[in-house]
Amino acid sequence: MKTLVVQSYRTRDVAPWLNDCLRTVREWAALRGYTHEFLDDRFFDYSPAWVRDRCGAQVLPVTDIARLYLLREKLRGEWDRVVWIDADVLVFDPDRFVLDEAAPYALCFEQTFSFQPDFGMHIGEAINNAVMFFVGSHPLIDFWICAAEETLRASEPDRIAATQVGTRFLSALGNAMPIRTMRNVGLFVPPLIRDIAAGGGVALDRWAERLRQPIAAANLCRSMQDREFSGATVGAAEMQKAVNRLLQTRGGVVNDRVGTSQACPFHNVVRFA
Repeated sequence: MKTLVVQSYRTRDVAPWLNDCLRTVREWAALRGYTHEFLDDRFFDYSPAWVRDRCGAQVLPVTDIARLYLLREKLRGEWDRVVWIDADVLVFDPDRFVLDEAAPYALCFEQTFSFQPDFGMHIGEAINNAVMFFVGSHPLIDFWICAAEETLRASEPDRIAATQVGTRFLSALGNAMPIRTMRNVGLFVPPLIRDIAAGGGVALDRWAERLRQPIAAANLCRSMQDREFSGATVGAAEMQKAVNRLLQTRGGVVNDRVGTSQACPFHNVVRFA
């Protein structure tokens, strides 16, 4: 199956830890025999002009739609399967980062984490598009483009949320139908990144023990760097320490804490209640 892996990011002022992320994806693609393509800020041109105008400074919905048009274009060309991977995804165990060869598509399972002083730690589930793939002309792409654009048209520009046509939409869709997801990517928000950089901590323990199986890649949430989230703020230095720890241990800093419940290791159909 001819597979293309696509990523996009700016080409200036790129943090070293993020360059490490991009490098691991390139190396993983080469290991698997996939073609890797990188786009700079020209990637935004894939999103219709009216979407860019409507979203203004809210960049994430623009990228959510741009990647769908990009994937559809590539799938209509020479590629049998196209994989999108966000620039801040680190593949720390390439041998175990495996796509389901039988799946017509897959989005990314997200185990969430938050902390509030009055309520303690909360761990939930969602679906995101940080890592996803489609095979052929799958109808979900056209449906998603239509639904996302209609959502933006009906939204006041100053009330468009960052995750409105990405995680929020996909998680809501998961309440209505089974969604095929990859479970080998972990979502790390600042409290978890802080613990990974330190080699462990209570937040990481609680989060990892809820995982159904080990993970092979990490979504490091670049947009949360230097921003407070659930009582933690991490800068570039801690991001780099977390990346180094994940690479040095091949994810052991997380996977050694994973719970013992058994599930399909890389691909599940999940219903979000």
